[in-house]
Amino acid sequence: MPDLIVSAALTVAGVVSATAAVINERRMQRHRQPGVTYAQVTFRKDGAWRRSDLFTSEGLAYQAKAARYGMAAVGLWVLALIARVVAAR
Repeated sequence: MPDLIVSAALTVAGVVSATAAVINERRMQRHRQPGVTYAQVTFRKDGAWRRSDLFTSEGLAYQAKAARYGMAAVGLWVLALIARVVAAR
């Protein structure tokens, strides 16, 4: 039972982190350079990563935060999965 609680807590923490990533991604979109559309930055193969011609410096700061929160969410979900597998043994 305690293993299940740990797994659930890690999963919830991952959801919170993913939510923060989405919020920062949306904030980033508000700081596009003048004349740059949502489609121009969203549908790129490079993901518009660190492109100062597409985003202002504030937008790039939000982009970095979104990436950190997103990677933290993935890490937490992997840990939750590992905790769940260990609990099943």
